[in-house]
Amino acid sequence: MRLAALCAVFMLMSPFSAFAQECDYGIEILVDGDEFESQDFKWRMRAMKIEGKSTNITGTAEIESGGNTVKSYKPWTSDSIAKQKTSNEYSPNLKPGDYEIIAEISVECDDTNKDNNVDKKEITIKGEAEKTDETKSSNNKKTEPIKAEEQDAEKTSLQSTIPKRNAASEPKIQQSSTNPKSAEEFDNVIELKAQNNNKAKETQAITSNTIQNTQNGVVYESSNERARGWIMVFLLTLSILLNIVLIWKR
Repeated sequence: MRLAALCAVFMLMSPFSAFAQECDYGIEILVDGDEFESQDFKWRMRAMKIEGKSTNITGTAEIESGGNTVKSYKPWTSDSIAKQKTSNEYSPNLKPGDYEIIAEISVECDDTNKDNNVDKKEITIKGEAEKTDETKSSNNKKTEPIKAEEQDAEKTSLQSTIPKRNAASEPKIQQSSTNPKSAEEFDNVIELKAQNNNKAKETQAITSNTIQNTQNGVVYESSNERARGWIMVFLLTLSILLNIVLIWKR
């Protein structure tokens, strides 16, 4: 009875001991290069046993671009693996751009090194977008000289028209350029002219007054002289009369 009980316990524990057995499996992304044309890009993933016994494996993979998942794969789901296992070849036909492939596995044993359970690979897909960019750049290079020639032609036409316009307005421009005056200078000139005009008016008034005064003075002097003459005559006559009276009294 004891032997039968021990056998039963051993049989019950054997699956758990197998499940808890230590192992080490890794994953690897198989791709030839870093840059591809869209139609030429192909890849695979391979899981391999590094140490331990056979077990079951589950594998998944994703292709991401800018943090977004573009493609997803699941080649194995609890599939048995003895030494290694390789997925089918994938041709995702990606658009031009930068991508990252992320492959991951999980095993049904005690994996002692889980760092190699994930593999990443960055790739670049070349295609029509880059070719169109190249053609655009080449077209831009071709159009740049044409634009430069057009600009030169416009400059020459403008230069040819500018002298004609300047010829008509050349005297005015020369006058303004020879006598550049600011607003303040014009105001000063106007004030000086006004002052000169006032001075001229004053001088005219003074001269006219002096002429009138001189004329009046001449008239005044001639009347005084006449009065003096009459006074002298009056005095002479008075003295004569006095002398006559005195002589008569004697």
